[in-house]
Amino acid sequence: MLIQSYTEYAAAAERANAISDAQEGSEEAAELANLIAAIRQWDEDHAGENSHGPEANPEPGTNRSLDDLPIAGLPGNLGKLKLD
Repeated sequence: MLIQSYTEYAAAAERANAISDAQEGSEEAAELANLIAAIRQWDEDHAGENSHGPEANPEPGTNRSLDDLPIAGLPGNLGKLKLD
């Protein structure tokens, strides 16, 4: 199976979800394996186009990335933080 459009990708993902509990060895299990392979191939072929993916870490050895807040806490609680 070869997915050639996003519409086909969405339909394949929906079908894979619908048969995700197929009994091993059944025709549906074989169909599921083919759908998963096609979905993975589509994802590989289109990586980077609309994917978030991992970000480069500006500080190796830390868990910081570009979208990390400089301070901990939820935005609603920022006024309650005491910075010493």
